Amino acid sequence: MKKKLLVVITMLVVASGFIFTGSTSTEAKSNKVQYLGKYKLTAYCGCKKCSGKWGTRTASGKKAKQGRTIAVDRRKIKLGTKVKINGKTYVAEDVGGGVKGKHIDVFFSSHKQTMKFGKKKGVKVYKVK
Repeated sequence: MKKKLLVVITMLVVASGFIFTGSTSTEAKSNKVQYLGKYKLTAYCGCKKCSGKWGTRTASGKKAKQGRTIAVDRRKIKLGTKVKINGKTYVAEDVGGGVKGKHIDVFFSSHKQTMKFGKKKGVKVYKVK
């Protein structure tokens, strides 16, 4: 009896055009991204060497925060845009004199962390819609 019921339900689902993909609505929402291309990533902090007189003040008016703030070229990515890099979401809150084209500067709270991060080329970047 159970096999017949399963077959009937499967036939109804397929005939109706509904096919379950295994994705939940939460997963589907998190997949709403737009590929922006491959970018060069560098790092900066609020020290004078990295930020000069600006410190942790950003172009958007917010205080820079590790794990959230990135500096971008406004011609490529508008301020306030959420960007996904290596599975982590950041917010474009700052700009920088050396940040041109497909280049993103990731904010860290210490200069030691910026040096450890170094420079990464060819990193896939996505805009979160």
